Amino acid sequence: MILGILDKDRQADQYQMDLLRAATSIPGRAMYMPVVWSNKHLAVCWAPDKVATLDEYPQPFLSCDNTVVVMSQGKIHNIEELKGHLGSGCRFRTGCSGEALAHLYEKSPDHFLDRVNGKFAFALWDEKNEKLVLGRDHFGVEPLFYFRDEKRLIFSSSLRAILATGLVDKQLNHEAVLQYLLYCYNPGAETLLKNIHSLPPGHILSANGSTVSIRRYWQLSFAEDREKTVDQHCDEIVDRIQQAIRIRLEPGRPPGIFLSGGTDSSTIASLSSKLYGGVIPSFSFRCEGRSYDESVYARFMADKLGTRHTEIPYDPERLSLISGAVEGMDEPFCDQGIEIGTYLLGQAARGVVSYVFSGEGGDELFGGHPVYVADKFASAVDWVPGGILKLLARKFARIPDSDQKKNLQVKIKRFSYSLAFPPELLSHRWRIYYTPQELQALCSGNFLESCDLNKIFDVIQGINSEAGGKDQLSRSLHSDFHTLVGFYLRRLGLLRSLSVESRLPLLDYRLVEYAATIPSRLKIRGLSDTKFIYKRALERVLPKEILYDRPKLGHSIPMKNWMRTDGKTRTWIEEVLREESPEVNGFFRADFIERMLGEHQSRSQNHSHRLWALLVLKLWLKSLAA
Repeated sequence: MILGILDKDRQADQYQMDLLRAATSIPGRAMYMPVVWSNKHLAVCWAPDKVATLDEYPQPFLSCDNTVVVMSQGKIHNIEELKGHLGSGCRFRTGCSGEALAHLYEKSPDHFLDRVNGKFAFALWDEKNEKLVLGRDHFGVEPLFYFRDEKRLIFSSSLRAILATGLVDKQLNHEAVLQYLLYCYNPGAETLLKNIHSLPPGHILSANGSTVSIRRYWQLSFAEDREKTVDQHCDEIVDRIQQAIRIRLEPGRPPGIFLSGGTDSSTIASLSSKLYGGVIPSFSFRCEGRSYDESVYARFMADKLGTRHTEIPYDPERLSLISGAVEGMDEPFCDQGIEIGTYLLGQAARGVVSYVFSGEGGDELFGGHPVYVADKFASAVDWVPGGILKLLARKFARIPDSDQKKNLQVKIKRFSYSLAFPPELLSHRWRIYYTPQELQALCSGNFLESCDLNKIFDVIQGINSEAGGKDQLSRSLHSDFHTLVGFYLRRLGLLRSLSVESRLPLLDYRLVEYAATIPSRLKIRGLSDTKFIYKRALERVLPKEILYDRPKLGHSIPMKNWMRTDGKTRTWIEEVLREESPEVNGFFRADFIERMLGEHQSRSQNHSHRLWALLVLKLWLKSLAA
């Protein structure tokens, strides 16, 4: 973890005790004594946590003439390549990530991240120009937050560490809370705490005196390459995935694999087993219920590859783990209990492996989400007047919910509800859980005083406006890479408190750049043949039982059924939601929550996403107050 304070009016050494106290107060984060470096106006602390590896040492890294100082979190995967780029005249003393960043900055301060491939958050001090530079990797695998007022800039890879300095008030940002309620995570750069911001992925913040600026150093472009044949694309896809895995492997340190049995995790498991050359541990969880259970496919792949497989049962009693998991969340997020599944996998991997591969990113690379198919169908009915669509939505809303995950009635209810949202939201219109009117019914008047419900979609629409693709799919993929991928990364961030590091080959930025050039017609063929080019490429890697003979379930648990049929789960959730607590302070209307509980229990509606999100928010607020 990195934590620092830049104060133009105060000697930085006066902050050393604040930094040390804050760094050692984050549960499950610091393993060794933190290190503090300071000069006249800047103090930076590095607290090595339980997943810090030798290539993160020494910290801070100082250049030979002490004019460049770097503290970083994460790992640069292509240091050997960078050494070649820097040339024989550049001598590495340690080979750590911080040293690579220092040498690159010395060579080209304006373009020093152009060739860096990895996951990282860093603070760099340029003594010659008296400038602080903060940076974050292309997709935001490593978090980086900052607070700024007229005197100070406080920054950290942990939002909780910024609060722990005691220098920032814990004021809730109601607009950001609405974003969380809408999507079950906050996609914006403004966090749920006022005046604390998240540095966007692929961006650099520079502070020089009283001047602070933020610029983008990497931009994902969906400019199509129409020259390559299908076979050429297939060769390139496999080659680039192999290279992404290769640079993330470490000799003598086998990776674990989070193996769901889906296309993406099976691809990573198959290729990494081959490249590593030894037995690799794999991990999956299992829920009861045919439309939710993927474990048969995970076992099939584990047997085929000869991995040392561990299957963890996931039953309703495991949901209580969320009370501990929220302590590892900088901001609340939830995925209807999938975050607990990730936590369970991390617990199983702890002590067995030090790092795991996961398959996040494949659906966004190659058009695998069902919502992209929904986009195609929606384009055929978006011309229908809004009044008629709302009438149909009310009619279909009367269809009772099903215990299954994705049967026809579930799809019809969701599709008709989501059609009411603006098409400019692209694929996010299928991921929204409240209309503005429903938010007004849920939230108290006091809570909404500082909010404008007419602008609640502005965050996503602003991101979508930057998409330069020529067709709807490429624009949706661009949007999801700037939002949904970050949501997945927060879930994997829970592993850090369990001493397990996650590595994500499919989020190698060079692989992503290449996939963005593949024409959309090769990603989804016709109306619904998703991941067409990806599956064609993987015919040499995966058996047809995984590629073509299984339905796409996606990680899921029967949360909605547990809330109805498991007495302990239902009682616990109701008690948490009904409990009066100072952290919530009358934010939400009890009558609307009771209505959702009743409608869910009667199966007239599926409110499991909403109810679970409210529970997670309440527990997160309590953890901040503790």
